[in-house]
Amino acid sequence: MLAPAAEREAARRTREEQREHERAQVAAHYEHSPEVFSLVLDRALTYSTGVYLHAGDDLEAAQQRKFDYVRRLLAVQPGETVLDVGCGWGSNLLFLAAHTEGRFHGITLSGRQREELLRRARERGLADRVRVDVCHVEDLALAPASVDAVLFSGSIVHMRNRAEIHALVARALKPGGRLLVSDCYFPAEVRGDRASSATDYIFYKTLGYCRLLGLHEELGLIEQAGLDVLHVQDLTRSYIRTLQAWTDNIRRQREAIERLAPGFAAVLQGYMTVARLSFARRTALEYMILAVKGQPGPDAGRPLVP
Repeated sequence: MLAPAAEREAARRTREEQREHERAQVAAHYEHSPEVFSLVLDRALTYSTGVYLHAGDDLEAAQQRKFDYVRRLLAVQPGETVLDVGCGWGSNLLFLAAHTEGRFHGITLSGRQREELLRRARERGLADRVRVDVCHVEDLALAPASVDAVLFSGSIVHMRNRAEIHALVARALKPGGRLLVSDCYFPAEVRGDRASSATDYIFYKTLGYCRLLGLHEELGLIEQAGLDVLHVQDLTRSYIRTLQAWTDNIRRQREAIERLAPGFAAVLQGYMTVARLSFARRTALEYMILAVKGQPGPDAGRPLVP
């Protein structure tokens, strides 16, 4: 099937050129004031799916459940080091810092996100265990076997050089180290037009750069890097509800968003509406993946049971 024009352009770039493209294009979406996103997202500014289990769950409950699910899957032990790649405004990182005794390193492409995350860490008395850098994951010079857990929540989709990134992560993980990825994928069966104007609008015009793989492709790259997959869960239904909640918030707060960032409400609503329809039709899917380097610890990888 013909790839979108922007993806064909990405294929012609060198690894270094693509990294710089992602650094510039992806960051632009997140450089708006946190106040804008606070009108759309939950209180923790979580820009990835929540976990809905019950009909009456609201966005706050779904995101809190997701944070705690990540905590249980990663099973961070006292003194362990966690790398949060694409940490955003720190929703997962700050929850883990507050509920475990680990040490946390977040990276983001947005200076605005770094400032907000560090402000929140200071406010909550967590600054001594939280570090945040503005950089691309491929910039990191991680020593072998130096990290206990790595998290990509709604972020790996912005990265094209996935094989290299999984290899980097696998080298950096200690024996027993965990990798958790929560993101969107294409089904192996082609459904819909992946080179459509709607796809181009979401993946490139709105979010700067996205590359959706098939789940089997991501799992293959993880395994080729030397990690073993412990757990895969379909969160597509939860993401549909998350997108609907965000869209409802945009409708309610449209005037306030417009005052802060003229035109941005329409961009967000258009992207989230098209995305929700795509996931509802299962032309795109949302998965959570947990993998381990070597023998898993006794507490890692406990799945969520509805």
